[in-house]
Amino acid sequence: MNNIETIKLDNGLTIYLYSDKRRHSTLFQHVTLFGGQTKDFIVDGKEYHMQDGVAHILEHYVVEENSKGNFLKLLGEKQMGTNAATYYNMTRYYFEAIEDIEYGIETMIRGIYSPIFDEERLEKIKRPILQETKGRMDNKFYHSNQMTLNNCFESIKVRSILGTLDEISNTTLDDVITCYKAFYQPSNQFIVVAGSFDRDSVLDLIKKLYDELDIKSCDMKLIKHDEPSNVLKEKGILEFPTGEDYTEVTYKVNLSKFKVKEKLKLDFYLHYFFDMYFGITSPLYKELVKDKIITTCLSCSTFMMEDYILISVGSYSSNSEELEKRIKETIKNMDSFNEEIFELDKRDSILKIVLRSENLLDTIMPFVSNIVEFKYPYPDTVKDLEEFNFKDFVETIKSLDFSNKTVTVIQNKKENSK
Repeated sequence: MNNIETIKLDNGLTIYLYSDKRRHSTLFQHVTLFGGQTKDFIVDGKEYHMQDGVAHILEHYVVEENSKGNFLKLLGEKQMGTNAATYYNMTRYYFEAIEDIEYGIETMIRGIYSPIFDEERLEKIKRPILQETKGRMDNKFYHSNQMTLNNCFESIKVRSILGTLDEISNTTLDDVITCYKAFYQPSNQFIVVAGSFDRDSVLDLIKKLYDELDIKSCDMKLIKHDEPSNVLKEKGILEFPTGEDYTEVTYKVNLSKFKVKEKLKLDFYLHYFFDMYFGITSPLYKELVKDKIITTCLSCSTFMMEDYILISVGSYSSNSEELEKRIKETIKNMDSFNEEIFELDKRDSILKIVLRSENLLDTIMPFVSNIVEFKYPYPDTVKDLEEFNFKDFVETIKSLDFSNKTVTVIQNKKENSK
């Protein structure tokens, strides 16, 4: 996937074209750099601070309440695989189809840029979103994630893509219109077209549509938070129905000194690190099982927010304090770097990149993620990964500051708690 053509229109929109005539289908993606974490910004000199959930509400509004009608439904009627999704850092509208590609492109683009804003439509949109959010209230990990973010961040206020029930209910039409005008402008968006398509016809159509559309632009700037490196609180206990206590240790690591490509490389290296230190073949895992501290695997994850990455390790355990202690000791000592595991994981990563070509979405999504998460408009290549080496891996992991951490424990309500 090295032959990606990049075209930038005069209005600021970037178009990425990846032609692959071996395919039967075409994948079209329209991406707006506006997601759950995009809350604090300046438009035309005025400062705004939104609550959680606005990006998700706007995604539904754009799809359902526009001059074309529900464009996902229209595309579905043409037997296209289509959907929309809100992430922490983007909103994505897409379809994959074999026929009627130009119809799909025109329907989606015209729909995205023609929402009809009024109070009644907004309230209609909110109802299913409130039901969706209520459904998450029984999920203990939804609540534990909120607690972890509360305990990690002070200035950064993002807690959820969906928002709380009150935040959804309190979102105003002015909030939705303000965010639409600020972020749904071509200079803050990009399009990816991949697969089997007529390059000139598709490009001419996109240009024609943007020439015809009356899209207003404004001066928008994100507000960067002065977030301290230390966590706000070192431990939180969530009392919630659970079969067994769940304990998670989360490290708040500052990446402000990392360059763009170094962050991308770190994304791979952390997966190798997790496998090496917390995977089912790791010394820690074997000890925890042997000592009957855990009976399931250790769960590992990362979450990037502005200049920080949260690195989390957790599991169900009958001995929460001992599990916490051993995870912390493992991170503190880091004396089990294993070159053989590194090389195995590296080869596995290379194989996954090779196999991505079997599926169009698997080919394109890592490219989209590189653009959005790392500001790196290039795909991962086998050559990039072949340059990874064990010494650099060890030095990179050891350069991370693991001194700031918080622990979140999910446990059943104690009988004597009030």
